[in-house]
Amino acid sequence: MFRSIINFTVLPAEQKPKLLARFVLILLVGSFDVICAIILIQSQSMMAFRVGGALESLQSQYFMLNLCFSMLTFDLQAQLCLCILLISLHEVTLLHNVISATGVVWGCLKVTVGIIAILKELKALVWVFLIQNVPEVVYLIYLLYTVIKEWGKGNSYTLEAAFITGSCISVAIKSVLFWALVHVYRSFGQGLRERMFSSYGRIDS
Repeated sequence: MFRSIINFTVLPAEQKPKLLARFVLILLVGSFDVICAIILIQSQSMMAFRVGGALESLQSQYFMLNLCFSMLTFDLQAQLCLCILLISLHEVTLLHNVISATGVVWGCLKVTVGIIAILKELKALVWVFLIQNVPEVVYLIYLLYTVIKEWGKGNSYTLEAAFITGSCISVAIKSVLFWALVHVYRSFGQGLRERMFSSYGRIDS
């Protein structure tokens, strides 16, 4: 939704009426998603109590676990959006197209590794997941430099602005993900996994 707002803001005046209806629809759907997200966040306390019991430490661990899963999903979505935007930019080389296609597969593999590492509480796999993020961050910095260097050579700033906005959002998502992952990593072996997959910790118990 934020990316759509940026895109609409930088559009030329003659193009805005054509995309106004779609922009309003995106705002409505986005606002509905935000409301649903707020409701889900407020309901997390009951879910955390059912899994972690009265122990505040386990409830906090459960919250961080859910935050990790959410950030993993958002990170994959952001990466897919950036790949699409990269292909849409001006004068994209064949190498960038190949890297974008590889990035989609790499992103899916990375998220899979992250989910398995968290669910199985495998510390070694967590380090593998962190290492998998390094090439993405390096390539993202390089692309930002390239986009800023080529800024305004086309007829519109829309794609460039969208790419920079998406990159900033992606960095923010990764930052929150790493912060939550550190907390989850430290809680490995403290009983949360056993409670989640035992009959006592299940929601239907």
